[in-house]
Amino acid sequence: MGGDHHHHGDEEGGNFYVHLFSGAAAGFAEHCGMYPIDTIKTHIQAIKPGMNIGTSSVQITKHIIQQHGVMGLFRGLTAVAAGAAPSHAVHFSIYEVLKFKFIGSDEAHHPVKVGVAGAIATMTSEAVACPMDVVKQRLQLQMANYKGLIDCTKRIWINEGIRGFYSGYTTTLVMNVPYNIVYFASYESLKKIIYPLFNKDTNTNQKSYQLIDNLVAGGGAGMLAAAVTNPFDVVKTRLQTQADIVATATTASEAAKHQKYGGMVDALKVIWREEGMSGYLRGMKPRMVFHSMSSAIVWSVYEYCKFLLQ
Repeated sequence: MGGDHHHHGDEEGGNFYVHLFSGAAAGFAEHCGMYPIDTIKTHIQAIKPGMNIGTSSVQITKHIIQQHGVMGLFRGLTAVAAGAAPSHAVHFSIYEVLKFKFIGSDEAHHPVKVGVAGAIATMTSEAVACPMDVVKQRLQLQMANYKGLIDCTKRIWINEGIRGFYSGYTTTLVMNVPYNIVYFASYESLKKIIYPLFNKDTNTNQKSYQLIDNLVAGGGAGMLAAAVTNPFDVVKTRLQTQADIVATATTASEAAKHQKYGGMVDALKVIWREEGMSGYLRGMKPRMVFHSMSSAIVWSVYEYCKFLLQ
């Protein structure tokens, strides 16, 4: 997603298909590589008051392995593989087109314009990613003993219809618009700061220097953006998984207790009332780790693929 202003700004509006393929490769590598941490984060965020489960990353990891074995950390990976590649392809290619329209080959610092380009691209890509994200989280929690990707998809469609696949979509947009504004602005700012440190003796387009830039800038930007938007991620997880939690309740009163979120705003209010700030901060540490590492992966893979193809 950009960040190559120093070497080939004239190519930023280049081949759409290069951006498409590079984005798909980066998304696949990012999500598959970081999947176990995402599973742990989902479990932590899905825990509500009264559920008898430890909330630390270590406790959750032990619980998952005890219940489902080591492969439980990878439940839903097929859904990610199916959704990550096309959604990232859309995201990266649209981002590149918009960024070139907004700033062209200008090497000056434009964090706001870059952030807006990333936010608009996110709105489009999330329409592709949201259904697979819902399936992924249901498979990660395994509250309803799904047999796999196809079984989970069928049951959501039969029981909840199209709305089931877009549970938490509004929250996702509300979360990801500020996330991407912070993320891309931070990334571009960090690139400007660290580029002179790692590239003192060269003005050529060498991938080794690009790798260092992308690892450091991407990791820092991902960590900051993840921390800022964590409350919305908690809400998204609760909305996307509450149907399964209700379905597994043994009594009507227990089901009524869990069926409580009427939407994003309602969920924000209920979580604040019942859990306070700690509810909003659930899963923040693994989320920051996930996004810092995944951002480092996605930027390095994306820019390396662009470098090879261009």
